[in-house]
Amino acid sequence: MPKVISPHDRFFRSAMQNQQVAIDFVNHYLPKKIRHALNTTTLRCTSSHYIDKELSETISDLVLECELAEQPAYISLLIEHQSSPDKMLPLRVHHYLFNLLHRYYKEHPKEPLPAVYALAFYHGEATPYPYSLDLFDCFNDPLTLMPQVIGQPLPLIDVNQLSDEQLAQQQWIGPMLESLKYIRQADMTPYTINILDHIRWPLAESAAKELLRSLLYYLLNAGNIANINDILHSTDRISQPVRGEIMSLAEKLRAEGHEAGREEGREAERQAMAKAMLAEEADPAFVVKVTGLTMEQVESLTIKT
Repeated sequence: MPKVISPHDRFFRSAMQNQQVAIDFVNHYLPKKIRHALNTTTLRCTSSHYIDKELSETISDLVLECELAEQPAYISLLIEHQSSPDKMLPLRVHHYLFNLLHRYYKEHPKEPLPAVYALAFYHGEATPYPYSLDLFDCFNDPLTLMPQVIGQPLPLIDVNQLSDEQLAQQQWIGPMLESLKYIRQADMTPYTINILDHIRWPLAESAAKELLRSLLYYLLNAGNIANINDILHSTDRISQPVRGEIMSLAEKLRAEGHEAGREEGREAERQAMAKAMLAEEADPAFVVKVTGLTMEQVESLTIKT
């Protein structure tokens, strides 16, 4: 259903299409630091396509574009035309800003993001505006966590910078992180031995045993381990419960390998039969029915023959 634009919204945006009106708005309502840095002769109102469907139902898609310090900068203006105030207005504004930036990034992935600035234009009946305009007041945050999340550098854990000694002291997460740290090594065997030696999980518990199996599958599938038996034969440091899980997994992988080999043999037999039938000019549909191959496979064999 298309968005119904209110007469207030339509009037405001129509007025802002006039450059002199837009410049006057900027000069009167933007902070001094911003307006003095703008080259207002380049100011223009552009119909933004950065806004998502959900937001477009409730806010105007008005964006002013202007040069700032000889670089493209975008000043976004949120136009709020609800008759009732919205206590989540700061959240909606930030949603809008980050949506704009995300769309810009998708269209210009190799460029830095432009600067953005938002303000709300309100003309509801309740005045002055009765709710806080501070984003942090939108949260129930007794520990005051949100100022640390928003506006601060993003916390990052670089597993490569964590020492093996640190990880060895972390009972549950340590082996998992150590696996991620070394998974790209040319030979994972010695690292795998160390990782398994560090496991101190109560393997009598089913959840811990399942976690170990997940870890072993990851190490064997993603790591460069030529032979799982090398791990068992190279050391007695690994606890017996862990060794038991490794042996069970090794047996399962061998069985899967044998089954895969048998399946490959059966596939080769089917293809050989299909080739012989095609050589006798059998109908491809009949070949499909007899061999169980797909029509695409049979047609591929027809081309090869």
